[in-house]
Amino acid sequence: MPYFDEDASNVVVNFFERLLKHTADDYYGQPFYLAPWEEEALVNIFGNFNDDGSRLIKLVYLEVPKKSGKTEFCAGIICACLVLFTTPGLQVYGAASSTKQALNVYRAACKMIEQQPFLSKRLRILRGTNRIVKRSDPDSFYAAIAADGDSSDGMNPAVVVADEVHRWRTRKQLENWDVLTKSGITRKNTLTIAITTAGVRSESPLAWRLHEKTEKIRDGIVTDPTFYGRIYSAEPGDDWNSPETWKKAHPSLIENGGFLPLAKLQEVYESSLSDPEEQRAFRRYYLNIWDEKENRAIDMVQWDSCPQEWKSVGLLPKEASRPVRTFPQEFLQKFVERRCFVGVDLSLSTDMSAVTLVFPRDDEGFDVLPFFYMPKGVRGTKYEIRRREIRDGNPYRQWAEQGFIELHEGNEIDYGEIKARLKWAAEMFDVPEFDFDPYNSKEIQKDLDVEGYRCVDVRQGAITLNEPTKKFLSLVSSGKLHHGGHPVLRLNASCLCTEAKNDLVKPKKPDREKETARIDGISATVTALARALVVPVEAKPLSLTKGFLSL
Repeated sequence: MPYFDEDASNVVVNFFERLLKHTADDYYGQPFYLAPWEEEALVNIFGNFNDDGSRLIKLVYLEVPKKSGKTEFCAGIICACLVLFTTPGLQVYGAASSTKQALNVYRAACKMIEQQPFLSKRLRILRGTNRIVKRSDPDSFYAAIAADGDSSDGMNPAVVVADEVHRWRTRKQLENWDVLTKSGITRKNTLTIAITTAGVRSESPLAWRLHEKTEKIRDGIVTDPTFYGRIYSAEPGDDWNSPETWKKAHPSLIENGGFLPLAKLQEVYESSLSDPEEQRAFRRYYLNIWDEKENRAIDMVQWDSCPQEWKSVGLLPKEASRPVRTFPQEFLQKFVERRCFVGVDLSLSTDMSAVTLVFPRDDEGFDVLPFFYMPKGVRGTKYEIRRREIRDGNPYRQWAEQGFIELHEGNEIDYGEIKARLKWAAEMFDVPEFDFDPYNSKEIQKDLDVEGYRCVDVRQGAITLNEPTKKFLSLVSSGKLHHGGHPVLRLNASCLCTEAKNDLVKPKKPDREKETARIDGISATVTALARALVVPVEAKPLSLTKGFLSL
């Protein structure tokens, strides 16, 4: 069982406040008294241990506004690790998006060492190579590096401090993040600290991924005891013009036990009032509000207010007499023989796919019954699913155990099982057609067409999806979308962004290589709605029709 060692945490806190001195402006030479947010982070990072004596926390994400003292805090952590950790060959890296940014932390660390004889006797500054070396063990060092440089796969980092990760955007920078965070796997203790100001959601894939993981852990959606994350920001609905909001968002204000006068924020705020771009910059940099060029489409309070009658109902296991997993019979009674439109969103074979059954209601609302599919992976269920959980920050194994995701053996989704689900729906309900996103679906459509099922291509352009997208959002806001509280569909809803062109809107597909957002179930639902809004009520069910159509 993990345990907390107060003495160990006090050592690091005392190191900051008794040995370190500030390095800039009016505070130069003054003792480094920690702001409460800094002390809380240090206590949690360096005070929690596993039974074997190794540190519990491996990855840290701190999201704080501009002028919170991030540079000096990072420099202090680097000095503390070099002096306090006794591991031979300790490699500490301070990384930033560019060499210039990385050197800001390096220079601050150098000034801290130069001001304190206790440190300068133990650490040697090598300015020519941007390194600081431990005098008693020259193989133990701190190096300032750029995230877009040529990091060596031979690195063996024990500690990585990654500054302003919202600027880590390029493929090279993301590759180096993997090198820095994974190369020290043979060490008993490794620590990665990512610290940043809010970025632009669509342009900051690494920071946004860590931001979302922090929120999911905070909200109890996922658990990871090795992760420590804190976000200091204004909340949606807060008045950004109010000093009370500034106090809430900025942890380093004097009113919060820090050093920054509120009057400084007042000056920046007043100068921004005549320029909308400056106002946006103020909200982002000083209130830590992410700049979203694509706004989230759904208010999750409204989503959660929609009817959730079957929130706890999951799929039952397969039986010999049943080709697909299904729901309890008493639950299905409310849907049997009702008109149903089936939306299908097939991903690449290694990712998630979705089938949603959309049932029109007499009150002008819709019931949505979703099904999700993922492959287990050829390397073994636990490893592959766990890898995806870490990548996306979602509890896929838990959802699968509860029956909210169907896992397929191997490294690819079994389209045969999806076809079985579609046939099952055609037998159970009044289904006039199967509605497909054309991407990656031609083969399965061809098979179904041969067997006599009507398949419809629903093109994913704005002209086709504008009306069903607006209808979908209207159903959510009016509380007429009966989504049942399905957790995977809720995840999709929280990720949904829209894109607009000439007053036409449609769901925006996330970049699967850069983003962890998933909207498969929402895409399938909108695809089904596209047909539900135009197909006449008297259309015959599939049991009486056959053929292939393209819309």
